Amino acid sequence: MATESPEMSDQLLTILGAGAGVMQIVVFTWVSVLLFDSVVYGVAVGAFAGVGAFLFIPWLLSYTAAQEGQSLEPASERVSRSTGTGVFGLGLELGAITMLTLGFVREPPGLLLGVASALVVAVGAYLVGSFVLAR
Repeated sequence: MATESPEMSDQLLTILGAGAGVMQIVVFTWVSVLLFDSVVYGVAVGAFAGVGAFLFIPWLLSYTAAQEGQSLEPASERVSRSTGTGVFGLGLELGAITMLTLGFVREPPGLLLGVASALVVAVGAYLVGSFVLAR
């Protein structure tokens, strides 16, 4: 009989992250191509969102599980995954949303401006999130 532990295994978290990433790639790419008629821009938005979800969702689930634990040490020290990776994933997802926003502001959407803005948002979210969650 399989033993059940209250914390999720790394393999399960990776599978959930991969599934969420694939869904984000498909949805963000489809929405971007539908709205902006640019396959390249849509694939870039989808890539940012998908990679971001792949990195962020497993970290968020493991962090939530660590917060619900009964240990006295801080939850950030009990998480099995790196905080930096999870926060950077969140930044990539925010970058994808920034690219969508810039697509509405600028017609036709500029790929170079969109990717540069998404990277700035991703790195900014990483720096702020790493500082805040490191405490």
